[in-house]
Amino acid sequence: MAKKKTYKTVSDEKEKDSVDLQNLWEERINKAKKKREEEWEKVFRVKLARDYFAGKQNPGYPDDEWITINKIYSHLMAELPSLYSVDPYFYIKTKRSFSPDPKDIAVFEEKAKIRQSYLNYLKGELEMKTKCRLGIQDAQFAFGVVKTHYYVEEKENPDADNEMESEYGKKLKDEDGNPLREPKTVPIKERYCLTRVHPDDFLWSAESSTLEDKWPWIAERIRMTKDEAKEDKRLNQKILDSIQPGEVKKDSFSTDDNKVKEDEPYIFWEIYDLKKKQWLILAENADGLLKEPDSLPKGTECHPYSVLRFTLQDNTPYPIPPVSQMIDPQKEYCLARSRFMTHRKRFNRKYEAFVSGLVDETELEKLESGEDGTIIRKQTQGPVITPVIDAPLDQTGWQEIMALNNDIIEASGYSGESRGLATADSATQADILEKRLNIREGDRLGLVTEWILDIARKLDQLVQANISKDEAIRITGPEGEFWKMVRSQDYEEIEGEFEYSINIGATSPQLPQLERAQFIALLQLFANFPQLLLNRTLTKRVMAMHNFDDEVAIEELRKMAEQMMQGSLPMPGQSGSQPGSPGQPGAGTTGAALGALGGLFNGGGSIARDGGQNA
Repeated sequence: MAKKKTYKTVSDEKEKDSVDLQNLWEERINKAKKKREEEWEKVFRVKLARDYFAGKQNPGYPDDEWITINKIYSHLMAELPSLYSVDPYFYIKTKRSFSPDPKDIAVFEEKAKIRQSYLNYLKGELEMKTKCRLGIQDAQFAFGVVKTHYYVEEKENPDADNEMESEYGKKLKDEDGNPLREPKTVPIKERYCLTRVHPDDFLWSAESSTLEDKWPWIAERIRMTKDEAKEDKRLNQKILDSIQPGEVKKDSFSTDDNKVKEDEPYIFWEIYDLKKKQWLILAENADGLLKEPDSLPKGTECHPYSVLRFTLQDNTPYPIPPVSQMIDPQKEYCLARSRFMTHRKRFNRKYEAFVSGLVDETELEKLESGEDGTIIRKQTQGPVITPVIDAPLDQTGWQEIMALNNDIIEASGYSGESRGLATADSATQADILEKRLNIREGDRLGLVTEWILDIARKLDQLVQANISKDEAIRITGPEGEFWKMVRSQDYEEIEGEFEYSINIGATSPQLPQLERAQFIALLQLFANFPQLLLNRTLTKRVMAMHNFDDEVAIEELRKMAEQMMQGSLPMPGQSGSQPGSPGQPGAGTTGAALGALGGLFNGGGSIARDGGQNA
């Protein structure tokens, strides 16, 4: 803690306020860290779970007597692709308009399309997939955090304080008629940023509850090199000079008890006071705040963080990590398997010896240290040396391994079929397991989707607040490949609100063979019933159910259907049931399109009467 001082002048009073705030926030940080460690990290063994995922599961056995079969790794690798495999395509539409004029609504919709284009451009530029997948993986052991922020690097303006002029040489003035002057600094590097924040560096206040409206403040631990800290204009350089980089560690072998490595970074806390809508920066054990409380950065509504939590707890913001429930069965599973491996590899034979039957007792030494094929001499008929039979392992051990494997499956929710292993006793059982898995995956996919949309919303708001120049960008998506002009005026405030959405299945893995078969089956279905394509809403719905989101293809199919209905294109031949048998035209085609669901409707039961020839 900072030492108490005597204050006399106005500047001294400001310093006193800074010290008081430093002490206040440092006390809050320490209290929050203690609660996090004692009530969450130790209870759910967060660090141990990460070690288990990395395969560090040996509790101290000799390496040749321990085998690690990492079920946690295989289960998580089966789940991650189903939650985020490919980047989604974002949609922005007008959600509400305060102006009933249709012309204004049309203008809002056009602006929404431009913002949508730029957002889909930024997701690739900012490597959103890599950072979000890391965040999803973090949420398995703790929680996932992505920070959406704006970075700008400035340099001194040589024309600082001079009156600003227009391109025609006219003096510029503000609303009160006072001349506008050049700023002291001008930006030279501007960029939007998505940053994955490690869960260990994210902190909730000790008084926080489960939901965001009950979070008084949140904080992120940030690290800066010495050069970065010196160049950061936000930081109080006087306070910075009074602290040392990294954590000061005492070295009993050094004459300098406060020796610090030159390459260690500074460690700060970036705090967002959600009640007062302010943010500040402090370093522990400093003489004052590195950055005084100030209004939030432009484009930040409450805070710049999007947090993914799978299982919420009561009255605490820290979730129940999914992997924490798999640690004990995983440990016992490896112990059981190691016992069998040790027993199988053991070479510790024991013998019974009839000493009087030996020529000499020294013959026993040959048995103890002799190589393979050693011969000992005896003087009686019959066996003199009898091996002692090892006790066999009970079959209960194998039953224990099977039970532990089932425990891991129950805790993770991923059966063998989901990991590419055939473990179900029948096709019916496999189908039931698959449906249950889809329900569980769907729930987590919904949470991931909401998290991704929150990142997209924060990014779009950040662009709205900081865009300063016009750009032309190239977009590839469901609407085709095109160039789009993005102007700063397109991000002006509207009399209404925007909503953000994605295709729910857009992040799922895409298998070319399966997609091709489903798409061909859909084309055959539409060829038999071209009138379906005339209903654009129905067509988009059917295509979306199969994760096909191509506006250009849908429009081309609709035009072909119109030509077929008008007679410009020949209608396809009728296909369906065989003569003399009651049939369901299109059942085989629809069944092929729906794949594993089977039949015309979800639930199966419909059989193609044409023998599957049209599938």
